[in-house]
Amino acid sequence: MGKSKICLRDYVKDGCVFELTEKEKNEVLKTLALKLKELGYVEDDKSVDSVYNKLTEREKLGSTGIIKHIAIPHCKTDEINTDMVILVGYSKTGIDFESHDGKPVHIIFAVFTKKNKVTLHLGALAAISRLISKHSISSKIEDFLSKEKLKEITEECEYEI
Repeated sequence: MGKSKICLRDYVKDGCVFELTEKEKNEVLKTLALKLKELGYVEDDKSVDSVYNKLTEREKLGSTGIIKHIAIPHCKTDEINTDMVILVGYSKTGIDFESHDGKPVHIIFAVFTKKNKVTLHLGALAAISRLISKHSISSKIEDFLSKEKLKEITEECEYEI
């Protein structure tokens, strides 16, 4: 099996980068699920509830607030009508995400993939991790708290899976 490139821009479509005003993790997870409906990636409120439940179940395994000021909540769900979608939210005030380091989260990269797209799911998580590292996002968080800057860096296409 040969390697291929994952282009984040293929999965971060118009409307997928937005400001978050919520202060608590569960509120943010609900907003992410609702955003999928707003953007047409899920059909109805039942689908929104299903995605929200999958996100909260994943968080019970351990917070996805994994690095200073950044969280990467993710789940595999057949509720979405595409192979994968990535939402990017930012908060200027910070979100209590029960992160491992205890710090508030300011940027969220949320990954949603179909259940049978395991390689794509893992590739997206790896690409996001490399993006965070490449741009030193966690150490310069205030430089990335805008829709324009986050959209700019998700336009990159250089991550092999």
